[in-house]
Amino acid sequence: MAGIEILNHDVLLEIFSYLNIHERVSMGLVCKKWHDVVEIMMRSIHKICCRVNYCGNYGRYVRLCCDVLEVYSDTMQLEKVLEKFASTLNKIRIDDNFESYFNFELLGKCTKLTYAGLRCRHIQLLEEFLKFLPLDNLEHLSINYNQKSGDYRWRHRRLLGAVLEKATKLNSLELKFWQILKLSPTDGMKTLKTLILKSGELPQQRFDIMKLQNLEILVIMCTRVNAASITELMRNCRKLHTVQFHSSNIFPETTLNVMRSLPNLRHLHLKTNESSYESWYKFSNLESIEISQPERFSSKRNQIISFLQRSKYLKTYYFTHDSYDRDNGFSELFHQIASDMGRDVQQITNRYYTIPF
Repeated sequence: MAGIEILNHDVLLEIFSYLNIHERVSMGLVCKKWHDVVEIMMRSIHKICCRVNYCGNYGRYVRLCCDVLEVYSDTMQLEKVLEKFASTLNKIRIDDNFESYFNFELLGKCTKLTYAGLRCRHIQLLEEFLKFLPLDNLEHLSINYNQKSGDYRWRHRRLLGAVLEKATKLNSLELKFWQILKLSPTDGMKTLKTLILKSGELPQQRFDIMKLQNLEILVIMCTRVNAASITELMRNCRKLHTVQFHSSNIFPETTLNVMRSLPNLRHLHLKTNESSYESWYKFSNLESIEISQPERFSSKRNQIISFLQRSKYLKTYYFTHDSYDRDNGFSELFHQIASDMGRDVQQITNRYYTIPF
C-alpha cells in the first residue's frame, strides 16, 4: 500500500488509461486513492458507442467506445453506466438491433447530448428513442431505420416532425433506409446546415422540404431521385457549398444549371451518365470534384482544359468508373493536363461526407 501512496494522480491516470472499465472498478476497491482516480476516469467519458451483435452460444455484447478506452459488456452494464454518468455524456450512438427491454428513460438524463444516433429495425424502438431523447442541446441526429414491412410513413413524419420542432439547435440530420418524409417548412428545419439522405427513394410526392435556406451540405445517396424536386430544393438553398449525389438518374440541363448557379458551391460529387456528362466541365470555382467516367468520354482534353481554366481553386479530384467499365485512363489524363498547366491537384481520398462522431 505504501508504494501506491507514493504515486501521484497523473501517474495513476496514465496507468488507468490502459485498463478496461471492469479493471478500473476492481482497482477502485484497493484503496481510497485508487478509488478517487477511478472516479476521475469515469467522469472523463464523453461518448458511448453501443453495438449489440449475436455471438452464437456466447450471447451478446455491447461495445462502449469512450475517449480513452473500449469496453465489452451487455445491455444491463450499459444501463449502469448511463445511470451513473448520463449527466456528463455529450454523444451517444446505439447501433444495430438493440434490445427492447433497454430502459430508454435513462436517455432523459443525458441532458448535455449534442450528438445522438440510432440504428434499429422496429418502429417501436425508434419511437422510444425519440420520445426520451433530450433535444435542448442536440446538434447532430443520425437515424438508420430499416423497417422492411408495413407502412409507417405517417409515424415517420410525426416522429421526425416533433423532433425538428423541439431541437432548435439541430445542425446536422442524417436519415438512412427511410421512406423519405413529406415535411412542411414549419417543421423546424431553419437551423439545419447538413442533410444526408441514404438508401431510400426520393420521388417527387414524398420530397417536400423545399425551404432549407441555411442548408450548406446536401448528400443524397438514394436509388432514385426526382430531378424536379432536387432542382426546386437547390433553388431555395443558396448557401450550399457541398453537393453529393450518388444516383443513376439523368440530371437534365436545368438541374445542372441550377447547380452551377450556386454562388458558394465548392465541392461537387456527381454520378453522371452520357446525357449529362457533357456539362460537368462548365462548373467553376470548385475546390474538389468527383465525377464518374463513362468509357466513351475518355479523351476530352479540351473539356478538361476548359474546366481547369474555370476552376482556379481546384485542389482535389476523383474520377470513378463503374465495375463493368475498364479504367480508360481518364483520371490519369486529367492529372497530366493539370500538371502541364502547373496545377497541383491531388486525388480525393475521403469521398463521401458523414456526420463526424
